[in-house]
Amino acid sequence: MADSTLLTVLIVFVALCALSQLGQFVAMFGMYRKIREIHEEWRPLLGKAELTMESAKLTLDDGRKQMLEITKKTNLILDSTQMQLSKIDSVVTDASERATAQMDRVELLVGDTVDRVQGMVNTTQEGLLKPLREVSALVSGIKSGFGFLFKSRRPSVVHATQDEEMFI
Repeated sequence: MADSTLLTVLIVFVALCALSQLGQFVAMFGMYRKIREIHEEWRPLLGKAELTMESAKLTLDDGRKQMLEITKKTNLILDSTQMQLSKIDSVVTDASERATAQMDRVELLVGDTVDRVQGMVNTTQEGLLKPLREVSALVSGIKSGFGFLFKSRRPSVVHATQDEEMFI
């Protein structure tokens, strides 16, 4: 009996495997038909997609050419700008050096002028003002002497008060 049971179990197992294989076949056939339908629906779009891809490729090639031209022109502009900036830098440096030299000269000139003016002031004070003060003092002394000689011998109240204020 064990053999017949084993045989039955094997038959059932083989039948289940066959049914499983048949189910897989049906599922695969259904997928094949569905993919075929999708392929038929998308076939016209594939032609359009190819045209679009070709157009995009041409556009990219044209854009690449234009970018190369722009890059060349930009490099020329940058080179020219760099040369101009170096020229401007040299001019500014030269102008700065000249301005510094001129400022040094002006400073020396102003210092010399101030020294000369100070010398003239000192000379004027010593040469003109000092003798004028001496003459003024001499005239004041002579005036006081004549005032004393020609005045009355009695001092007035105003004169006495003035003399006292001078000593206070």
